[in-house]
Amino acid sequence: MDDEEQAGSSVVRTSGWRRGARSLFGHCGSPLAGHDDAGLCARGVQVVSVVGVSGSFARVRDEESSSIVESGRGGSADEVDQCWVAERARHWGDDVWWQAYIDAAVTGSDPVICNLRITLAHQELSLALSQITGLGSGANFHTWAVWGSKTAGRTIRREDLPLRPRDGEMLGALLAAGAAIALIRGTLSRRVGLGLLTGATAGGLANWAAGRLVNRAASHIFGGNATVLEDIGRQTARFVGVFSLPGEDRERGLEDFLAGLRPGPAMSGGQDLLRGAYRHYYDASRETDRDRRDELMLCANLLAILHEHQRLEPYIAASVPRPLGRFVTKHLLGFSVGAEAMKVSIDVPTRGTSPFPDTLMTIEDPELDSLLGGPQGWDRTPNSPAGSAAGDWTKLSDRMNFIVDLFRTRQADPKLFTPPYSHRQRETILSGRLPDGQL
Repeated sequence: MDDEEQAGSSVVRTSGWRRGARSLFGHCGSPLAGHDDAGLCARGVQVVSVVGVSGSFARVRDEESSSIVESGRGGSADEVDQCWVAERARHWGDDVWWQAYIDAAVTGSDPVICNLRITLAHQELSLALSQITGLGSGANFHTWAVWGSKTAGRTIRREDLPLRPRDGEMLGALLAAGAAIALIRGTLSRRVGLGLLTGATAGGLANWAAGRLVNRAASHIFGGNATVLEDIGRQTARFVGVFSLPGEDRERGLEDFLAGLRPGPAMSGGQDLLRGAYRHYYDASRETDRDRRDELMLCANLLAILHEHQRLEPYIAASVPRPLGRFVTKHLLGFSVGAEAMKVSIDVPTRGTSPFPDTLMTIEDPELDSLLGGPQGWDRTPNSPAGSAAGDWTKLSDRMNFIVDLFRTRQADPKLFTPPYSHRQRETILSGRLPDGQL
């Protein structure tokens, strides 16, 4: 039976999931109306607050709510974030809430606002899934999707220009070469071809062409950005809902959930890879051995990201003309994960003396081992990040070769859970407006 809580003049029904969320995150304020960030904290009640929301919920403590303050009335950013997570967590077992939240993120009229809301949706899905897989389980697919979506936002907002002078010269040379080939083949008029050849060689068209390239990319990248949340985010919301069921019913709920995924490969609209990913997340949530759990998490993450990149092939191909693939990869594809900046054209950097977390130094799981280094594996240099750099991001094999090492080296990094925006920016985004400050 669901509990009933009196909230003002209305009665709010709370599921078993919400009761569990309240025990972990605390009862902090009243239920949210719609999808705007209320940022409210309770007064005069006992709460359990998350210590360090930017981590992976490593510790919780009981404390009097008088130490928690309302958003916008003082208090640290961590306190405000703790309260926001506690409030939002009460809705995570409600699939109707999730689907409406995702609808609001992907169907708006402004791609810039939509991207920001998509990023926040991935953040909440990441936190919800992390609660399920357990303390110290590390990053999940949506943890990574937060940073992928935030990076996509730079292109959607057309922030990838201007080119450095040297890059402009190189792009000009590529344009000149393309124009020359087109003239020889007779696929471009002499007047236009000579104009392109002369202008590109002089560098005069480089930034113009780069601008056209970014405009073209922005449209397709936003399409891919929305597709990932619709295709995977909606399924994760359903998966999270399984854990609102009583313990004895969860196995049946999981099988019903998995049966609802479309059969077949991702490139044909199927979800076989996702079926494997969610099964591994479920198994990780029940696993007590750290090594085994972390291998299950990494395998799930790689299956989900492989599904995503196979689904995104048409968007990536349309966003970057194939002749420019290597140029774009080398000069334009940088990204940040938390405060760490990287380039896909450079090997995944290592930290300390060990390239991987201790639980992932050796791989025992046969499926994960095959996914990494088997005959059909994606890691060209198994068990080393050396050689992970991508030469051409338009090629699936180059993307996955980089990603498998990125995911493995940083699986246990708590900084991946750093909120993508400040609490004030988050409030503005969820109200459907563009926030101030660097995004």
